[in-house]
Amino acid sequence: MRRKAFGFAVAVAITGVTAGSAIAASCDSRADRAAFHVRALQTDLMVAALTCGARPQYNNFARKFQSALVDQGRALKSLFQTLHGASGEKALNAYVTALANRASQRSISERDQYCEHNLTTFSALSSLNPADLVSFSMKIPSSDVDVPNTCHPDVILVEKTQ
Repeated sequence: MRRKAFGFAVAVAITGVTAGSAIAASCDSRADRAAFHVRALQTDLMVAALTCGARPQYNNFARKFQSALVDQGRALKSLFQTLHGASGEKALNAYVTALANRASQRSISERDQYCEHNLTTFSALSSLNPADLVSFSMKIPSSDVDVPNTCHPDVILVEKTQ
């Protein structure tokens, strides 16, 4: 049984890395980045609902922002279908699974801070207009979002003068 679980975990990890590499090749628009940021936010809040006893807050979030979550989910699905063709849904599922696994690991290793941060996020979202979910999610630093490298802001290297 352990071997099957380990094999599955390795397969998901490899698929996630492969999916990330393929996505990085074309994820360059703000709309693409927004879809990743919204999904990352949604996943963190979902894990917080289960880990931190915040199911009512998550349910309120899901109801309030349902339209935006559906729209951004469709955008992410479309991106994966464009990049992966017939295997787009499988690649998306692997990506979402890897995203949830990483969020779960953060919730385990940083339990108190993770819960505190997400409970604060739920509070901020409760006073937010549903139309502002995308801009809210884009304020999450890219380093905190499992987004392919090309979705991160450009870094300009300046040559050091002597």
